[in-house]
Amino acid sequence: MKKPHKEVIIVGAGLAGLSCARRLMKDDIPFLILEADQRIGGRIKTDRCNGFILNHGFQVLQTAYPEARRLLDYERLALRPFAAGAIIYIDGNFHRIADPWRHPQALWHTLTAPIGTLTDRLRIIRLVMSVRRGSHARIFQNQDRSTMEFLRSCGFSETMIQRFIKPFFAGVCLDPDIETSSRVFRYVFRIFAEGAVALPGEGMAAIVDQLRNDLPPDRIRTGNRVASVHPEGVVMETGEHLNGGAVVLATEGPETARLLGATEAVGSRGEWCLYFAAKEPPITEPYLVLNGDGSGWVNSLTVPSIVAPSYAPAGQHLISVVVIGHGSADDATVEATVRGELSDWFGRGVSQWRHLETYRIGHALPEQNPPVPDPTIRPAEIRPGIYVCGEYGSVPGIQWALLSGRQTAEEVLKMMNSNR
Repeated sequence: MKKPHKEVIIVGAGLAGLSCARRLMKDDIPFLILEADQRIGGRIKTDRCNGFILNHGFQVLQTAYPEARRLLDYERLALRPFAAGAIIYIDGNFHRIADPWRHPQALWHTLTAPIGTLTDRLRIIRLVMSVRRGSHARIFQNQDRSTMEFLRSCGFSETMIQRFIKPFFAGVCLDPDIETSSRVFRYVFRIFAEGAVALPGEGMAAIVDQLRNDLPPDRIRTGNRVASVHPEGVVMETGEHLNGGAVVLATEGPETARLLGATEAVGSRGEWCLYFAAKEPPITEPYLVLNGDGSGWVNSLTVPSIVAPSYAPAGQHLISVVVIGHGSADDATVEATVRGELSDWFGRGVSQWRHLETYRIGHALPEQNPPVPDPTIRPAEIRPGIYVCGEYGSVPGIQWALLSGRQTAEEVLKMMNSNR
């Protein structure tokens, strides 16, 4: 007679932990999720403020993510896409560039925008064709170097790099110098080419709600911080000991390192995300606005209520601004600096914007310096009875969090079945 499976303890209720739990539940494996925060979702969080929907940071769903397509019901999320392009602020003027296949009406603006040469635009097309060949895993088998080195090796002009690619990718990886892995850049470029960038109608936390929907509520304990882990379970900060058949660490990189007793520091990338309310939006199309000047604090601006009207009450608009590379500043300085810069962009009306919230996110992403590992391959146990999923030792992002959670659960299943 087979022995019943022991409970799997999952530390962390972010996307990776929830994905892991869902896969275990599919095989009727008991689990317990322990989350230190009072709410689940990890860095995917949404607040509601006087009728406005505020995501914690500039968070979006790339609809081309294979694992997101497999797990999520996009129709229920009521996804609202951004335009496939950007508006770039350069020398006091705004220039719209867009994917000519998806937005042919913007072709002339795209061709004439002062972001580089015609050859640069042809190189963009060749790059898109290159990254879309083969599997996603193939990208992570290429030589890895910094994105800046990679772009220069491709022959892109400094104008194209500094005015378009740098502000775009700096906002994705929160790295103002784009020293981030070229493998990550190539993957991101492919995903942007293959799908849309979208906002769930009720905020990014709607993704978390979908993932937790079928999980038994008594299998998730919030406000429970783990002090230490061992092969047969965990010790809580309260001193409580919990035993299990395996332990899965699905926490942020720095927390995973702490629980493993790792001495090597895990580098973090932070961001400021400021929200304002206004009666009139600074732009009227669902584009991302990028700072192409290479100076100032503002990296990007969006108007989420143009993309998804549900993000603001009737007669109002929600404006989101992202600042990177100024982590030591205080809230008042950041808000004043942002207002000053955006007044240069949009005029004196910026002074009438009502400040709603400022989110300072110290660990928004881990550093992704080359070489990054292949996130399509998950390691087995890193120690007897202890597994890791999520960003630690891998690549951050919704796709990789969901995939690593499932793959880690499958490794645990293999171990459990071999021990029966």
